[in-house]
Amino acid sequence: MVKEGSEDYKEEMKGKAPSEVVSDLKDYMMDNFTAEQRAAMKEPKYFYQITVEKPGGLVMPIIIEYTYADGTTETATHPAEIWRLNDKEVSLSKATQKEIVGIVIDPKLETADIDTSNNSWPQEPKVDKFEEMKQ
Repeated sequence: MVKEGSEDYKEEMKGKAPSEVVSDLKDYMMDNFTAEQRAAMKEPKYFYQITVEKPGGLVMPIIIEYTYADGTTETATHPAEIWRLNDKEVSLSKATQKEIVGIVIDPKLETADIDTSNNSWPQEPKVDKFEEMKQ
């Protein structure tokens, strides 16, 4: 996969399915699936990489809620073992058919996160308590 705008990006890649552009993926699909199976597969249109940092010392599962452009939501839970290879940050990949417009980590406040101001993308505007009381 090549990021649009990078030096490896070619304009003829735009609008094509990943299996048409990535030769390794195309070879894998041709070797391991029948024509009917390949036709039934839905290839993702969007690819996301999410980096989650853990500044504290407590190991907790990562609960992520994805909000799609059509208004639907999906919740994914990654177990605490995800931190075993790197104790500071973890990168997660998400391939989907739909565009993601919002990501919230721990949407139901189920983990021991004391700073919830950095749990969403796009960043929610921070309302100052003093300004809120003035109004």
